[in-house]
Amino acid sequence: MKTSTKKKPQVKRALMMRKPPSKASARGRSKLNRRVATGAAVAGAVGIAAAGIAIAASRTERPIPKLPAPGATIEMDLISKGIELVFVGHKVNTGPLKGNITFEVSANTGDPTSVQTKVSEFFLTSPAKQGGITIAIEPSKRDDGDQSVLRHHRTQSPTFEHTLNLPLKITVRYPEVLGLPADTEEPLSLSVRTPAVLVGKLAGFPDKGARYRLKETIALALPGQPNTDVATIEKFPVKVEGL
Repeated sequence: MKTSTKKKPQVKRALMMRKPPSKASARGRSKLNRRVATGAAVAGAVGIAAAGIAIAASRTERPIPKLPAPGATIEMDLISKGIELVFVGHKVNTGPLKGNITFEVSANTGDPTSVQTKVSEFFLTSPAKQGGITIAIEPSKRDDGDQSVLRHHRTQSPTFEHTLNLPLKITVRYPEVLGLPADTEEPLSLSVRTPAVLVGKLAGFPDKGARYRLKETIALALPGQPNTDVATIEKFPVKVEGL
């Protein structure tokens, strides 16, 4: 016996009575989707803002370093990539230098937010194959208005600003190695006309790894000719290598 595949009338009527989704329903779903997307975006923004606040809080929580006590003596090892000089129109780089600096800390009268850091010793040297250079404080000017000062970079700042005033003397034992004039067997000596100013930003004091840079170019003169510029220091980067 064959089975009929025709749909019963009541089933056919039910199928015919089903209506397609209305535009209102589609709009409702669209609004719902937008709400979900907006909620996700807001949640993401809140998360990012919270992360930013956490980072900012961690930064502001960095301890504020204390100034060293007056009377302290602090010694550091220094290195430099070298001084860049211009000597009678000829540019010269001394090459790597190594040395030492010693500070004597004293109160800075009239400014309790800083201390003076008198430089009692400073020298950098290079081997003979690099010209046998010695850079040191000129003894006759060691105490002339030393204004080396350590202070907070800003009020309640977690960093220091350190300014060094250095009345430098540069001696080149073998100037011909650097291509400098060498008319005699005497070393070439050059002195700064005004103290060289080096500036560094420090996380503390002393601060291993701290870097100092030359604030501005400095004129150099020959002995006995203090009013005649024969060279300038263009760059003088210095780094604290050890304590």
